[in-house]
Amino acid sequence: MDAFDLSLDDHRTLQAIGILADVLDGVDGPGGLDTVLVSKALRQVIATKSQPAFEFASRAFNTLDPQVRRQVAASADNAAHGAVDLRARVGGFLATAPKKPVPQGPVVNQQPNFITALNLRSRRRPTPSSS
Repeated sequence: MDAFDLSLDDHRTLQAIGILADVLDGVDGPGGLDTVLVSKALRQVIATKSQPAFEFASRAFNTLDPQVRRQVAASADNAAHGAVDLRARVGGFLATAPKKPVPQGPVVNQQPNFITALNLRSRRRPTPSSS
């Protein structure tokens, strides 16, 4: 995908840039300072949504050591897949219908739940007689 095909107004593009910035923040070892600077440049792209900021961040990323870029690209790809999977699970959870409210009256013709069973048990317990 060419840089000119990207829309900085697209939420998913900005999200991908954010994932890349997060991964860059986590790089340790030689070149760690460089990755933090590139991360900050990417966060500036998110904040401004400007093409010049994007071009600067792109040039800065390309100055990183090729091995670091490969590592970051692989980690960002894994993080993006994880984010998509999480969104799918959360989306499915949020899309489920809410549970029907439990009636507040006496339980009639229903299987008692744990609390109801405890309450019924305590009502049946004989009261201690005073001798």
